[in-house]
Amino acid sequence: MRTKTPQFSEKMLEAAGRLFGTRRFHEVRMEDVASEADVSKGTLYRYFRDKDEMYLALLARASRQFVAELHARTDAAQDARARLVALVDAIVSFFDRQPHLFDLIQRAEIRRELGSAFPWQQARDETLRLTQNIFEQGRTEGTFSVRRPDLAALMLLGGLRAVIRFTPQPRRDQLASDLVQDFLTGHAVTRPMA
Repeated sequence: MRTKTPQFSEKMLEAAGRLFGTRRFHEVRMEDVASEADVSKGTLYRYFRDKDEMYLALLARASRQFVAELHARTDAAQDARARLVALVDAIVSFFDRQPHLFDLIQRAEIRRELGSAFPWQQARDETLRLTQNIFEQGRTEGTFSVRRPDLAALMLLGGLRAVIRFTPQPRRDQLASDLVQDFLTGHAVTRPMA
């Protein structure tokens, strides 16, 4: 019996990701993943007990990749505003490259309510922490100040989810910059009360 290798596991997860990107979860069979990965069904089952275990592994892998990309992009930016633009752009582009991911996350959330692990939680926690840190950096630099950073972070990230899900692609080049500008300055012009 051959030993399991990370490269082989990665190959199968890549295949699963491609299939989930073009089909709904319930439409993807283990046989399809084995065929796409060019491995036998037996080999696939040596690595993943069933489709649920495979998608949890896919989600855990995506979570690690997402967090790494957020840090790489925000660490490269010079100031708080640039870091916020980099964060927004990284989130939008990551989910654009993996359109199946929202459905996998939602399915995993339902399973979590049934007592299963939720591998995307680390990505959520780190995204919130990073967003709040950027808000704090903006306040410290005097670049911008966000009232209620905990609530503002949730509103920003929830709004990004809607932008990703409901706006057409391809995205315009300045989308992240425009979203950050609108978020920091507001969408509404208020009038003094009479």
